[in-house]
Amino acid sequence: MNQGTRPLRRTVGLALILIVGILAGALPLWSAMPPPSRLALQGPEGRILLRQVGPAQWRLEAGSAQDQAFAEGVLDGLDAAPLLILRRAAAYGQLQALIGPEAAKADAWAKERIPPAVARAWEALDEEARARLEAYTAGVNAAWRMGIPGARRLPRPDPLARPWDPRDSLAVAAGLALAHPGWMEAEIHRLLLRLPPSLRSALEDPRWTSASPVPDVAMREAVWRAWAAAGVAPELGLFRGCREGPGFRLHAMAAPVLPLPWRAEWEGEALRLRWPGIPGALAHISPSGGRWLQPEPGFGDPLDHLEELVRGIAREKTSSLFWSWTPLPGEWPFCSAAQAVHREVLRTLPPQDWLQRRVQGMLQRWEGDLDARSPSALVYVVWREEILRTTLEDVLGEEGLRRLRTRRPAEVVLTALLADETLGNPWSPSRSEAWRSILQEAYRRALIWIGRRYGDLHTIWEWGKAHAAVLSIPGWPFQVEIPVGGDEQAPWPTPIDPARPYRTAFWPALTVRSGLDVEIKTAPAPWWWPWP
Repeated sequence: MNQGTRPLRRTVGLALILIVGILAGALPLWSAMPPPSRLALQGPEGRILLRQVGPAQWRLEAGSAQDQAFAEGVLDGLDAAPLLILRRAAAYGQLQALIGPEAAKADAWAKERIPPAVARAWEALDEEARARLEAYTAGVNAAWRMGIPGARRLPRPDPLARPWDPRDSLAVAAGLALAHPGWMEAEIHRLLLRLPPSLRSALEDPRWTSASPVPDVAMREAVWRAWAAAGVAPELGLFRGCREGPGFRLHAMAAPVLPLPWRAEWEGEALRLRWPGIPGALAHISPSGGRWLQPEPGFGDPLDHLEELVRGIAREKTSSLFWSWTPLPGEWPFCSAAQAVHREVLRTLPPQDWLQRRVQGMLQRWEGDLDARSPSALVYVVWREEILRTTLEDVLGEEGLRRLRTRRPAEVVLTALLADETLGNPWSPSRSEAWRSILQEAYRRALIWIGRRYGDLHTIWEWGKAHAAVLSIPGWPFQVEIPVGGDEQAPWPTPIDPARPYRTAFWPALTVRSGLDVEIKTAPAPWWWPWP
């Protein structure tokens, strides 16, 4: 082992041990006192029973919808108080008081945009939905009367340490509405009009062509990124999945923060994936199947229809123009290792200088895996990004290309470029010299970028050094970088952040193998929590 890497690996190892301790509850950093492991309470209509069966794992028994909402409020008040406080603070423009000045612009936008939307949504709610929010509120406040976990960390005087209000659940829903991909897809549709027809058709998503544009795209994107970094909003899109052995793996999109920004609970034999702050679930999985909530194009701005989102989550079956409950796929794609699809194009480029000649031999032996320790994977991914930048940035602009890359995997965009007839077929002997020079120049620039950051010794390059997940706890001086492999299309997706190349996000996933045999794995770190 390289002597210079030992202290770094030791530091990363210690950091991972610390994170495992946090996840397992060994270090109750968020709690002034740990929640009880068993609670029997009187709900609005009957008795409820809550049993903790592991770290952040609860089994819930309730006899009615009102009691269910009350029980979920108790759970969130005890087990997810920091998430409730962060999400409410973000929606009312008070996030800066908790995480620092980086939230100042997001707070200014939220103060102007969110409270009016919450007021309209409350007026539009039917009595049944209001009753559920009120029961949930009663549960949160009942838990907080026992002592708000983490309350000692709140600033004094604290404008946020107040009882939960039913309207606060609508405010929390603003984070999910902000993550609705419609506004960004509408912007991408406008940008793609600048491209040649064949390339445009390859990158267009017909499902989103009816999505409505919004006037404040730049500010909304900045706010969404600030909220996502604090666990207030998820990544664009909620779920992905693939088959793994006799079961399947469900990826719940999330920001790289602790505590985990969603919760899972058992109700009988059903597993419900929830967004703390709102009663109900985003996904409902049973031994015989299940459903999940998926965004729809709709018409208009999702922020103006928070009541539809909350109603759909609370009832777990109600769909709207913007959100619909979709059955879990009958045939999942198999989980397979991420591969560099176009590595042959890279390997056929003739070396132009001494560094390219040295790297060429390494690329010839490479099998195309995107492993975290692979130097060839780093070369390929940076080369791929340089091609996209060279061919598309002048047309779409830096901001436009970033938005396209947020919603379209780089491998998909590169495939569309290589297949586009206007650029010439790179596999053909008669391909245009212009296209050949683009590939060659992208290769040269990629190696320059890598060499400046990691040195000219190509054998010590690693994809994971650039493609790291920065794990943090909002409000704590805690941050660790975890090297990971893969990309957007890996079985455990690790998308490249277009705003911070080539960083990635933290992707918790549920692995449902059969019946009640469920694990929650917190990718990309090599640990998991067994579920009963």
